[in-house]
Amino acid sequence: MRFDEQAYLDDPYRAEFTSRVRSVEPAGEGLDAVYLERTYFYPESGGQPDDRGTLDGKRVVSVSEDSGGVRHLVEGTLSPGEEVEGAIDWGRRFDHMQQHSGQHLLSRVFLETGRLRTVSFHLGAETCTIDLDGPAPSPETLDAVEERANGIVFANAPIRHRVVGAVELEALAANGGGARDEERAGAAAVSGAVLRSRLPEGVERVRIVEIEGRDRSTCCGTHVRSTGEIGVVKILGMERMKGLARVEFVCGGRAARDYAAKHRLLAALAGSFTTDWRELPRVAAKLGEEARDLRKKYEDLGRELARYRAAEIAAPTGSAGGFAVVKRILESGDARSLRETASTIRESERTIVLLALAGPNPALVFGCSPGVPLDMGELMKSSAARIGARGGGTRDFAQGGGGDGARVAEALDHAERLVREALGS
Repeated sequence: MRFDEQAYLDDPYRAEFTSRVRSVEPAGEGLDAVYLERTYFYPESGGQPDDRGTLDGKRVVSVSEDSGGVRHLVEGTLSPGEEVEGAIDWGRRFDHMQQHSGQHLLSRVFLETGRLRTVSFHLGAETCTIDLDGPAPSPETLDAVEERANGIVFANAPIRHRVVGAVELEALAANGGGARDEERAGAAAVSGAVLRSRLPEGVERVRIVEIEGRDRSTCCGTHVRSTGEIGVVKILGMERMKGLARVEFVCGGRAARDYAAKHRLLAALAGSFTTDWRELPRVAAKLGEEARDLRKKYEDLGRELARYRAAEIAAPTGSAGGFAVVKRILESGDARSLRETASTIRESERTIVLLALAGPNPALVFGCSPGVPLDMGELMKSSAARIGARGGGTRDFAQGGGGDGARVAEALDHAERLVREALGS
């Protein structure tokens, strides 16, 4: 860690600066990799994206670290030894500071509240996530964590940073900051003297970020001066990911934008129902109940229609092996009504049903009365494949869909041919 080069660690609020170009390497496609004597540009690391901005008016498209130091990828050419003016995109920088400081706060509160240790952090373009090692927190725990984190935000606790050597680092770790202590101590380890994060192997100097009286963690990210500048912490949701609990959240300006977007959406929905947004849960429940009633009525009407249709088309179109065969193509309806119709017709004794629905949403339904020595599932697989459709089912009932709707007659002819081969004409 080149603390002498990385000036952003000393003053993350510096958005304009002057520095001398230490070296330049061509990076292809009109880009130069520029290294400065001191830089305020933050390189991508630790889950936090890099800064953007300009060097002498030339756009900085990415910032990273390599063996040479902080690498600024610049559109254009700069020369070693020249003095350049740097300008950082402050809106992007401050947003990242809010999110990263909010992550430190949430990680501490999750540790105190649920003994859940943060194992990774990702600061995305829209939202942020932390992965927690342990059981998934309940909705009640998430609410408690959010409330407690925002209480610390409103307390406006100072956030400080400093670089410590190995001796002081060992003293902090011995006071409860080691990873094993963290996992074991849980809620008891809440003192600001406790170091939350794991300690790097063989480290000589490390940067500590402290939320006064609340949290200490090794970190080389940029942070706000106090918890009040984090703004509001809002947990958006949680899901299980590879054995971890992934918590999604936003802070500060992102939380304000999230609130504004959801408020506009709620207001628009409420307006469409001519009600207050606070009444939307009641309206949604009422609509859900009405939808369930309408669905039941639709299903009842569908079954009644299927019975009428079955009566109209139940007359056999042929026979095979002493069994009646009903083979028909319907031009209207849907897969549900086709199934209902086939089910009704096959209630007749010694009957084989081969139905198809033509059109843009083709469907096939095959069925037979009990005791017919056929396998409708196998018959469906073979017939559906003829028109590029897929299907299957049981010995006495099968269905399929998709494929070329203009060729359903071909599928039915194929099915009837297989029936006759199996039963005899």
